[in-house]
Amino acid sequence: MRFHCFSVLTAIVFLASAAWCDALTSVDRIWVGPMPFIEGRTLRPDYFRTLIDPTQWPQVLAQTNVFKSYVMMPPADPLPGQTQPQLSDAQLQQLAEFLKARHIKVAFEVGGVRRGENEPLEGAGKRTAEGELRILRRWLKVGGDIDYLTTDHAVMLAAGAPYVDPKLAKLQGVSLDQAIAEQVEYFTIVHREIPTAKLGAIESLGFFHVRSPEGKEYVRTVPMLPVWRFEDYFDALLAAMDKRGLRLDHFDIDFGYEGVHFDGIAKGVLDYGRVRGVESYVQSKGVHAGLIVNAFHDQSVPVTTAAKANHEAYEHTLAFYRGYLAAGGQAAQIVIQTWQPYPDTTGPESAPDTVLNIARDVLQVRR
Repeated sequence: MRFHCFSVLTAIVFLASAAWCDALTSVDRIWVGPMPFIEGRTLRPDYFRTLIDPTQWPQVLAQTNVFKSYVMMPPADPLPGQTQPQLSDAQLQQLAEFLKARHIKVAFEVGGVRRGENEPLEGAGKRTAEGELRILRRWLKVGGDIDYLTTDHAVMLAAGAPYVDPKLAKLQGVSLDQAIAEQVEYFTIVHREIPTAKLGAIESLGFFHVRSPEGKEYVRTVPMLPVWRFEDYFDALLAAMDKRGLRLDHFDIDFGYEGVHFDGIAKGVLDYGRVRGVESYVQSKGVHAGLIVNAFHDQSVPVTTAAKANHEAYEHTLAFYRGYLAAGGQAAQIVIQTWQPYPDTTGPESAPDTVLNIARDVLQVRR
């Protein structure tokens, strides 16, 4: 396996592999982010109690470098019809202390650029930062750390989504530069308040034209989208951040089982060329490439039972990761993160087809 630093056949390969393994020691390798929600921001009832119980995920916990969650997880705002937040200050503090005691860093996935249907794009980065900082301050107030902040589709929800969702069609015409400017404004504001947090981004690869390391061209997955090359987007983001004295720490690749299945469907294979092309380009710019490892259940047929859908999500996720390794993937960070409805149970890791069971078995593949 490529993760074994000393399995080499020649001195040249040995030196190259050793250099790559040395680079891995400088990053937080394993990120784990279980899906917190039933729907909206309604927390799954087993989410908190599972996470604070080390007996529920001993193998995963022992290997986790970063715990990842979502900015919608810790708000103080009660759900409609309720008077108290879903997690009390005491519960949030318990989770923060649990992670800190085990030297596990904390990442939050944030919006970065969000605007209402009748709001202008201009100022969206500032408005989003102010709103999300109000939430993140609660986590900091109870003693939690924030080591990483990763924007989720800050650019493509502004520039790309109006071409995909007919309801947003009137918002078409946003350029990459306009959306990136708002994202960088967001980064500037949150960095000022949380300067120790490393900054990262997620954008789904299907929005872009990408070239694989072998030179194969992959076009955008939605034909009505404008033609945007990933390299142009990424260079523009890095340049805009550099002008504000900011550094992009990581780019997490969002193109899981469904993406590589789409790219390879004509040949009946999982095609990782688009993933590897982005991974290689990101790394060539000195930015850590993270691979988001997840999958949906079989969406081509109706769900008959939750147990069946849970198992399909398990099988697809493991197939995606095994295929990625076989294709020569070399992401610096493995982000075992779920936002899918299935598996619908957080843990324990020993129970078949739970979220943490998937994480455990992905990490066993890694070994």
